Amino acid sequence: MNLSEVLNVALPELPARRNRKIFPQLHPKLIIREQIEDETPVMIGMISGGAFVFRFTPEQWQLVQLFNGERSYSDVSALYQQQTGFVISEPELREFSEVLEDSEFWYKTSLEGNITGSQKTSEQRKQRVKKKRVDLSLITFTTWDPDVFLSQTYRKLRFIYTKWFTLLTLAMFAIMAMIFFGGWSEIWRDTVKYYTFTDKGAWDLAEFWLLFCGLGYFHECAHGLTCKHFGGGVHQMGFMLIYLSPAFFCDIGEVYVYGGKWPRVASIIAGIWVELMFCSVASIVWWGTPAGSLVHDFAYKIMLITGVAVVLMNLNPLIKLDGYYLLAELVSVSTLKESSTDYLSSWVKRNLFRMPVEVPYLRRGRRGLFAGYAIISGLYSYTVLFVVVRFCYNVVGRISPQWAFLPALALGLMILRSRLRSSWRFMKDLYLDKEQRFRDWWTLPRKAVAGLVAAIVICSPVWRQTVSGQFILEPERRAVIRAAVPGQVVEVLASESMLVSAGAPVLRLRSLKIEGETAQAQSDLRTAEANARAAQFRYLDIGHAQAERASQSGRYRSEFEQSAALQVVSPISGVVVTPHVQNLAGSFVAEGAELVEVDDIETLAARIYVPEFQIRRIAPGSRVSLKMEALLQPLRGTVSSLTPASTEMGAGLAQEERYKGIAPPSYYAATVLLSNSDSDLRPGMSGEAKIQVGWHSIAGFMWENVREFVQRKVW
Repeated sequence: MNLSEVLNVALPELPARRNRKIFPQLHPKLIIREQIEDETPVMIGMISGGAFVFRFTPEQWQLVQLFNGERSYSDVSALYQQQTGFVISEPELREFSEVLEDSEFWYKTSLEGNITGSQKTSEQRKQRVKKKRVDLSLITFTTWDPDVFLSQTYRKLRFIYTKWFTLLTLAMFAIMAMIFFGGWSEIWRDTVKYYTFTDKGAWDLAEFWLLFCGLGYFHECAHGLTCKHFGGGVHQMGFMLIYLSPAFFCDIGEVYVYGGKWPRVASIIAGIWVELMFCSVASIVWWGTPAGSLVHDFAYKIMLITGVAVVLMNLNPLIKLDGYYLLAELVSVSTLKESSTDYLSSWVKRNLFRMPVEVPYLRRGRRGLFAGYAIISGLYSYTVLFVVVRFCYNVVGRISPQWAFLPALALGLMILRSRLRSSWRFMKDLYLDKEQRFRDWWTLPRKAVAGLVAAIVICSPVWRQTVSGQFILEPERRAVIRAAVPGQVVEVLASESMLVSAGAPVLRLRSLKIEGETAQAQSDLRTAEANARAAQFRYLDIGHAQAERASQSGRYRSEFEQSAALQVVSPISGVVVTPHVQNLAGSFVAEGAELVEVDDIETLAARIYVPEFQIRRIAPGSRVSLKMEALLQPLRGTVSSLTPASTEMGAGLAQEERYKGIAPPSYYAATVLLSNSDSDLRPGMSGEAKIQVGWHSIAGFMWENVREFVQRKVW
């Protein structure tokens, strides 16, 4: 920057003095109507195509009409006193005029507009240079004036607001409700799956956003057409990105001027109404077309987008969608969220923190409504933000579990930056308000007591340290029954999920060879016994006869055992878990073939897979809390044993790494025995386990982590 530029910045030129003073003037595009709110007349107006809705009392409107661009503030004050008898000073008039000018209420000539516009542009540039940040939460693109388009469309579609078409639409809604009721479980499951982006590829995502944006366009057009139906104009309609998600918008502010309460309600619910019309037609087409056809599948996707999701999302009054504006209209508070939040925060600051803050006045009947809505909507908003951040963490965690917290943290800070700034301003104001009182209270004895309490808290063992791991339930005892002898299955006495006791038969086999050999062995044994008795009578060759009898007896026992093995029995009491056992009937099985598996479910073992670097903390007897996906309440138990060697994690528990350079750790299994007397547990159930390894202080916890880090990296 040279010297002339420095002087130009330091001594800017004064603006040229205009010979003629310009005074406020009513805008020629001002539209205003009288409405009755809470049995009180209110003048509601707006500049056609503008963004602000103005509310005036009859006295204020009488004052506003006196500004014609020629009268000075003193002239307006004198004329208003002459008409009403009330005195209003010139400074009060200037302040009133400037408030309206900030909302672009007054008319400006092209020259004034250019001067004001250049000043605003300069200020906006300064603000952008000062802030140097980008707001990704709302990116709006340039739009066109859609009033002509909507006027032409309304002339062609005016019949949709007739009584007969409304009755026809309600009849279609009834048919849609019956179709949804008949297949509710399937439609609800698919809706959740469709909106959670489960098993979606690139084309599926593109198709989803195309359908979503296309139906959103008709949704916003319905708002605009209904506004036209009640006499209003629509001058802003376009496309924007909300947190980089595409969406359409339509400004129907003029319906607040031309229409009463119920026309405004009709304009608000028009978007939901037209999407339900699409859903009703799609549901009838889906119901009447053959499964697998292109039309059938496309209609079902339209149902998923415009059905239950429309009602749940758009009618939700806790976020600024149609449901919020509908509730605000029903309670006659246009800024319900802002007003309720301002009321609750002011009340908390004044009554809890004793700050000199003025609480907005509300009549007794609305105080509970505002406070309750502020609390519920705030909790819901933060829950939605948490879900968004958690979703980001889960997506990145599939790529790099160790560093997934960084983008999730960045997204959370980006979303919450305005709230963090507000919290910082509040803490600063609270400190400035209580600084002197705190200094007077914070004496040396109190400092010593506070330091002692802090030391006790930091060094007290109040931190419960746990080790987490995935687990799967397995039976403590499991019997795999195999064929002891070859044979043909002639009878199946058990079925899947059947309870069997120890020694109960489950299969019967038949083997002609074994049966024949057993009968022959029995016959030979009887012959040998007869020969042995005859030898004893004759006292001839007794030794040989007895040896033959012993040999045949052993052979018979062997053959009898093989024959007894043709009846397959369960060695333990439990449940048959082999599927389709009945299919074994008539088949030939070889010796050693697996036939039936029986699991003892009276006592189940939870195999907890603990990473290698955590196994040293665990010992038999450690208390365990098991949280299963199938049960609401966690189960309690203790570690009964630990595997001496590392093992692979159970099937379905380990997440496959997409990158080969990220190697999973080795795992050891800790076993927890669980009684299953109520039969609520089943083998194969899984979840997350937390093993308590001791109580530590906050200081000890921090020291242990620092020490382990140093020991791992410096040795």
